[in-house]
Amino acid sequence: MAEHAVDVRREIVIDAGVDVVWDVVADASRQAEWFPGMVSSQVDDGIRIIVTAVGGMLVEEILDVDHHARCFEYSITGPMHLDHHRGRITVMEAPDGARVVYEQELQPKALVYVLDAAIGDALEGLRDLVMDGRTSRSFVAADVRPDGQPMGEGG
Repeated sequence: MAEHAVDVRREIVIDAGVDVVWDVVADASRQAEWFPGMVSSQVDDGIRIIVTAVGGMLVEEILDVDHHARCFEYSITGPMHLDHHRGRITVMEAPDGARVVYEQELQPKALVYVLDAAIGDALEGLRDLVMDGRTSRSFVAADVRPDGQPMGEGG
């Protein structure tokens, strides 16, 4: 992230083991479980497709998943046009558990405030998932219908 300045930086300490938190962050297909406003996130060949609660979609390229440094990097590639985007989530040891740092670089700068609020909510969602097993309000498990019933049951 040295080429561009970090525009958004948020962090949280989660009272859990660093490996427990990293396992959730490193699994790109689980992002919708903890990032509010996302219904699903699917990964295929290094590309993550996210469906949002308002029916939109984001396409992201997974740039790096460094298990040694516990650092996950990605870039939003579409369908909205950004001149530049790079996100980084790093999980580190902390005296009280795991410190998670979420950083974003982006152009145009007009989106900084939107992403700042969103990643703040996302870090709280990550904490809720790790600590209590609570998923994001919008998340729909692949084996559950929108009415909450398991697939293949009910009428």
